[in-house]
Amino acid sequence: MLYVRFAELPVADQDRAVSFYTEKLGFRVAEDVPYRDGWRWIELEIPGAQTKILLTRKSDNEGGKAREAGDGAPRLVLNVDDVYALHRELKEKGVDFAAEPTVGTWGGGEAFAMFWDSEDNLVMVGTEKD
Repeated sequence: MLYVRFAELPVADQDRAVSFYTEKLGFRVAEDVPYRDGWRWIELEIPGAQTKILLTRKSDNEGGKAREAGDGAPRLVLNVDDVYALHRELKEKGVDFAAEPTVGTWGGGEAFAMFWDSEDNLVMVGTEKD
């Protein structure tokens, strides 16, 4: 079997990122152990998914420039059953959306929305058309 073990997500503050992803999105901490230079190896798991998210150290040049400019490519793309319902739920939890739910112009008619996480990473959530 071949699958993606984890995808790296750069963060400046691991505790803040863990709080965001566990409290807002329902991820779980799969592993949290000392690593090096005061940093920890933290893997988050998404219930029902095989691939985990590894919280890596954000470099100094990866600051909030994309957020400040109001653009950038998503660092993480997630699929959900209902992007509109998730949007409402996350708005109630105070999540800052960069793009409200809309239907993409690419093939398939996927509805998507984009939000900023606690570390200024742009995250896209989408619902594939049946």
